[in-house]
Amino acid sequence: MAKQSDDTTLGRQVDQLVAGMDLASASQEDVAGVAGQIQGLGQGAVERLARGIFRLGPSRREKVAALLACLVGEPAQWAFDELEKLLHSRVLSPMERVWLLTALRRLEEAATGDEAARTTDAGTGPDYGPEGLPADESELLLWRDELASLDPADQEATIASILQRGDPTLLPFVEMVVSLRQPALDAAVACGLGHFATPATLPLLRELLRRPDPAVRKRARQALAALERQGIDTTQLFVAEAEADVPISAAYASRPDSHGWLIVLVARGTAPGRVRYAVVVVDPVEAGIARAWGESGLMQSDLQDRINKLSTGSGQELVRVEPNTAQVLVAEAERYARSQGKELPSDYVVWRRCIGSPTGPAQLPVTFAPACSECGKRIRGGDLKRGAIVLGHVALCATCAGRLRSCPGCGRALHPSFDEFLVRLDGGSGKVQFVCLRCARRR
Repeated sequence: MAKQSDDTTLGRQVDQLVAGMDLASASQEDVAGVAGQIQGLGQGAVERLARGIFRLGPSRREKVAALLACLVGEPAQWAFDELEKLLHSRVLSPMERVWLLTALRRLEEAATGDEAARTTDAGTGPDYGPEGLPADESELLLWRDELASLDPADQEATIASILQRGDPTLLPFVEMVVSLRQPALDAAVACGLGHFATPATLPLLRELLRRPDPAVRKRARQALAALERQGIDTTQLFVAEAEADVPISAAYASRPDSHGWLIVLVARGTAPGRVRYAVVVVDPVEAGIARAWGESGLMQSDLQDRINKLSTGSGQELVRVEPNTAQVLVAEAERYARSQGKELPSDYVVWRRCIGSPTGPAQLPVTFAPACSECGKRIRGGDLKRGAIVLGHVALCATCAGRLRSCPGCGRALHPSFDEFLVRLDGGSGKVQFVCLRCARRR
């Protein structure tokens, strides 16, 4: 009982020291002083501090991370050993895993004085990259969802821990933060990217420079200036971002539906359990990119099952296409969305690296910003609701689509509301034709 009472008292002392520290006004010397007081309480107090990395509360994790960063030598080893036990003794969420592994890396350096520890691979499974951190899109999205559920103070603490590190292996997490499109988080990221002395930050800064908030854009420009002072060639800001490291194994696209929409799917990898794919729904009339999603950690059979279900569920059969054609479709959809001032789906930021960048031009099955093939009127989303038709390069506004037609093959009168027919562009005359199904089958 006496030991339990001592442990309770010790825990209360550590908690009071952590809670009483105001990071917003504390200097580095102040933080080091609190860390010194905790070290003075002995190994048990340091271990209690380390376990606090999992405790929620306003700035709690940020305080614990700052105090752990002050430990050196034997106390750093005590904290390292305690966190390593936790790593292997409990199931961790993606958020907890990131907090734990980044803290372990700092403590390993502090305990050994070995900067090379930064490059040691602590991962234990195929789904984890450097430092054992989640590397595939599905894991990163789980981390992002957990971040989004935290209160603003804990969100800022989480981001601060990542940004202070300046470690390029943590940039995928920064990308997840940017994909949330929250001005306060964008501003924090824009400030922190100046700590990452690598050209890999440039695509993220390019994204932030497009944000509507002027404060975010100003801080992104300041981060660019900081990178220039560190010798980074910021002219690469306008160069396409890095490709995914796994080669494309297949690319698919559907034919456009009656609204012009089509589905693009790009898959990468063939090794069991390492296949991933990204899907983009292209809207050539309004949004450019309507939706984006993907999945990772699949078997090849899983991928085929997903393709079959997507074809059945959407009513649009996916057929194999050249990867470059799929990539050009998505790149043009993104360009169109930006030209129209449309916000890209948040998950598109996550999956576009899986899609990759085109290597050359390609003939596309759709026209972006289509106009009526008869009267020249620009087709809008409202026109589609009133009966307009967009089929690849052929488009008819609601007025033109509603006119009575006759089949050029048999002369049969066709009523747009009651008869089934195909719409096509006559190559010789350049006019739109409505062809009855009987004549269409003969051809």
